[in-house]
Amino acid sequence: MKRRKRAMKSSAIICVVTLIACALLCMLPERYQNASSLIPRERVRIDEVNNDALFPLGIVYSGVQGCKVTVLSGEHEGESAWASNYLNSALDKDKLFEQGDIAHAMVQTGPQGLTVTLIDHDRTGAELAILLSLSALLLLYGGLVGFGALVSLVASVLIVWKLLLPLLIEGVNPIGAAFLTVVALTVIIDLLVGGLSRKTLVAVIGSLLGTVVTCVLAVALTDALKLDGGDVPYLVPLLSQAHMDIDARALFCGMMFIANSGALMDLAMDISASTEEICRHKPDIAFRDLLLSGMTIGRYTLGTMTTTLMLAYSGNYLSMLMYFMGQGTPVIDIINLKYVASQLLNTLVGSFGLVAAAPLSALTAAWIYTRPGARAARMATQGGAPREGADAQAPAEAAGALR
Repeated sequence: MKRRKRAMKSSAIICVVTLIACALLCMLPERYQNASSLIPRERVRIDEVNNDALFPLGIVYSGVQGCKVTVLSGEHEGESAWASNYLNSALDKDKLFEQGDIAHAMVQTGPQGLTVTLIDHDRTGAELAILLSLSALLLLYGGLVGFGALVSLVASVLIVWKLLLPLLIEGVNPIGAAFLTVVALTVIIDLLVGGLSRKTLVAVIGSLLGTVVTCVLAVALTDALKLDGGDVPYLVPLLSQAHMDIDARALFCGMMFIANSGALMDLAMDISASTEEICRHKPDIAFRDLLLSGMTIGRYTLGTMTTTLMLAYSGNYLSMLMYFMGQGTPVIDIINLKYVASQLLNTLVGSFGLVAAAPLSALTAAWIYTRPGARAARMATQGGAPREGADAQAPAEAAGALR
């Protein structure tokens, strides 16, 4: 009980420290702004629409939709004006407003009076409600651990937005920057979830060892498949914006092991928490027995998580696969296409990382949890005594357990 209270206290302290760090990150000024980013953003209501200048092209439109709007926030609240919604026959970017819709818009006063530029539908309220619902469920079910998960989510977003992205834009090597980001996120997230404990140490070591494997394979296999990162989303405008100073291939590799780092953290923490529970119920467990248990846990977890990666990536590209099937494209052609090979490599590299992280996490857990100090502490807590000679035989049993 005392050990659990100490762990909860350390987790609470880490949460507070992380929140302070997040507040400091929020105070960092935005380094990349233009004239339009300084224009106030407000909520507006669509009171009237005029579609006379819209021209349908199948399921998309081109032209201009006129919208009479009323400003709902800011210094111009209550004022009305006409705004234009330009459509360019791009289904992924165009939006079509209807009377009564709430829109997100730039509002300013110009030479001709109030000027409103429609950006898109206002989704802030709905997104906030979803986030608050998730937060409530995490706190209800997870308690302090759930609160740590929320803090880790906020910290992850801020670290990526305030630190990683500016570094990449400034021309820092994407592989190095991404790897350091993964290391920082792994340590922070595991500390927030597990506190200052052996469980956290095992999870961090196992996850980072898997990340090293993922990083090495991402670089090596990208070369083997002759992928250059050319299918990275928004690459062409990004290169134009950055004056061609960004290494697309390195960016692709960095994105790859960042995308897979979460699965590695999950697997390592699963094995760490499970083996810790085994030790709690059997304080005198030997190195070999704990290693075998950790390997078994990792084996079953790995079986589902590898499929999880495949489903996650294929789910994102389901429409693309439907298109190829509808066109009658041979499978051999599909797997040789650059953008398909990129996603396939993403899944395979992540799976390799999981396969490496599982036994490495089990080995780390067995080594840390069965060390003399850890076993003695558990036995003292539960009023027992360590098995005679159990610690002395642990190193010799490791080789046999791994065979």
